Amino acid sequence: MLRVAPAILMISCLLVVATGCAPELGALFKLQTISEPSLPETSDPSVVRVDTQFYIYGSNNHLRAPVTKTTNIDRTYSLGEKNALTTNAMPTSAAWVAMPQQLWAPTVGRFGSRWVMFFGADRRYPPQPNNPQCIGRAWATTPEGPFVPEPEPFTCGIDQVGGALDPELTSDAQGNQFLLVAFSDTAAPLHSIPLDANANAVGPPVQILARQYGWEYHFIENPSMAYDYTRGNYLLTYSAGVWWQRAYSTGIARCSTPVGPCTSDPSGPWIASSAGRTGPGGLSFFTDTSGGARAIFSTFAEGRETQIGGRSASIMPLTLSPLVGLGPIVK
Repeated sequence: MLRVAPAILMISCLLVVATGCAPELGALFKLQTISEPSLPETSDPSVVRVDTQFYIYGSNNHLRAPVTKTTNIDRTYSLGEKNALTTNAMPTSAAWVAMPQQLWAPTVGRFGSRWVMFFGADRRYPPQPNNPQCIGRAWATTPEGPFVPEPEPFTCGIDQVGGALDPELTSDAQGNQFLLVAFSDTAAPLHSIPLDANANAVGPPVQILARQYGWEYHFIENPSMAYDYTRGNYLLTYSAGVWWQRAYSTGIARCSTPVGPCTSDPSGPWIASSAGRTGPGGLSFFTDTSGGARAIFSTFAEGRETQIGGRSASIMPLTLSPLVGLGPIVK
């Protein structure tokens, strides 16, 4: 399973083609075409920028918590080149994690003088064996780590039972922080948790989106959110389906606030498999050094879908229309 942004979007002819983009939901953001992913073996990516330095996080590969540090996000890296820039951001696993090497969909942000990482993993001895996922929290003094995980999970689902995954930090127009999550064992998986200045929850999780349409088969997950300065509301993206299948896709919704209410696009996914790449998911937003809007997400090479890795990440420029302010530098 997988997983503070700019203004608002409309997709055309990209690496992975959008279908059925409702004007009210998708207008003003347009992804540009690229030919191939730029970061091999990178799943559920998220990005933090500090000045000209980019930190690109992803789910475990040969490292528990890979973070790729680069000043150039506009080139295509070979696997060897990417690995040379990548370190393990969490050298020691959390005590509650069932499989120490496992870590999914990390999201990182700065709270005061410290950096926090929220991440997903399976816990030991879950009360529901089919829903073992929990979200953990870890702390560091720099965005590349080393992050030290807390001994207990941050959340394991509704009433700490049903499973929790795919955390994503976001903020509202006033700078208030929220943690978006997907809760298993529910028909309305996507929730938002308000956070205080110490990254603690200041209220219960709030349901923001349910699964409604046939193309959202199996599950919806990987929430990510961007503020639309032109309309004063928020764009929510999310992954839908089974992550290792070709039909996995990225949906789009509009939200009045980071805790909803949200309305999704009934006409189909925002990004679907195309152009030799399949299963687009785990999208996250960030800004580049010029303040331009970017999205990062993962796909498979067509015909090579698998549960044991193989996804690569694409970084897509977003054309804003009209050009508007893009918010803070650091996610």
